[in-house]
Amino acid sequence: MTATSVIAIILGLAGLAFMVISFYGIWTFPDFFARLHAQGVGDTLGALLLFLAMMVATGFKLLSLKIFLLFFVIMLTNPLGTNLIMMAQIHREDYQDYEKTEEEILNKEN
Repeated sequence: MTATSVIAIILGLAGLAFMVISFYGIWTFPDFFARLHAQGVGDTLGALLLFLAMMVATGFKLLSLKIFLLFFVIMLTNPLGTNLIMMAQIHREDYQDYEKTEEEILNKEN
């Protein structure tokens, strides 16, 4: 085995570990927002490590640039999608009284 293949295997296993930990967080966390956080962070970091493993395994060629571009697209869409899902849930449940006026909140407390 060469050094690059060992590094690629280590990066791939680390990415897989983050994906499994993310799944475990989704499975065990109590509420929607904690589960969403586990998914967002774990999948993004796991994808980073898996794409780095593929880049190291293929060598630094044009294919590595294509893999990097795929990773760049995932880095843009995954956090954005997670944030949009979170905002939709916040507005759906009127979390922290976003839709209420200040007078309604003050009357509710009194």
